[in-house]
Amino acid sequence: MIALDEAAWSSPWRQRGVGEKLLLSMGLLATAVTAPPWPLAAPLVAAAAVFATLVLAKIPPRVLAIGFAAPLTFIIIGAATVAVQVGSPTADVWWQFGLLSISEQSIGNAVNVLGRSVAGTLSVLLLATTTPMADLLGWARRRGVPGALVEIASLMYRILFVLLDVAVTMHAAQVARLGDDPAGRNRLARRLETAANTMGTLLVRAWTRAARLTDGLEARGIDGDLLLLVRRTPLSVRFVLGSLGLVGGIWLVVAASQVAS
Repeated sequence: MIALDEAAWSSPWRQRGVGEKLLLSMGLLATAVTAPPWPLAAPLVAAAAVFATLVLAKIPPRVLAIGFAAPLTFIIIGAATVAVQVGSPTADVWWQFGLLSISEQSIGNAVNVLGRSVAGTLSVLLLATTTPMADLLGWARRRGVPGALVEIASLMYRILFVLLDVAVTMHAAQVARLGDDPAGRNRLARRLETAANTMGTLLVRAWTRAARLTDGLEARGIDGDLLLLVRRTPLSVRFVLGSLGLVGGIWLVVAASQVAS
């Protein structure tokens, strides 16, 4: 999370309008979700998102890899669960064990989920690595999103970093106190117990921090929106046309492939 935030603030695309980057990112995302993923849509969207992130926006590959690692784990787990069916097997079954089975149709569904998810995640990461949250919230406020929702999102975003710092500090303190397991207990059990204690304490700290934020706002007499100065950028017609051309080109290639097949 810290790496993505730092990359967004230092990105060369920081100077571009939020709406322009949203157009490109959400256009690629919509293509990944709605177009037939194979054989062209998912690879083309993924390649376009990676090219725009690494080459055009000049985001370090390490940052993109860090941001993509965790979602990729959930994508693989989700695709695996789609591949395994529960219940009566179908006629095209490949493997069966009791109520569990894998068929040609389930494998196809899993591959489709994998392609759409990878392409869609890379499209969202294009926006996450080039646009700070402060810019997104300011853009949302100017577009008529209710101020209460914007404030809630802003406070949640800010407190995440506070809680992350507290969690890292707590973990370092626990490691320093526990060291190796002197009682000879199972190392995994000790780690699970430590993680549970950390999560419980962190929950209490989160509640306390949120209460302090509320008390601070009330003490200052703030009963409306927290207005911030917003940096306005001129609209780049060239960028908008390029984004539309990229997304439209992918759709044309996919449509031509479907017609040819």
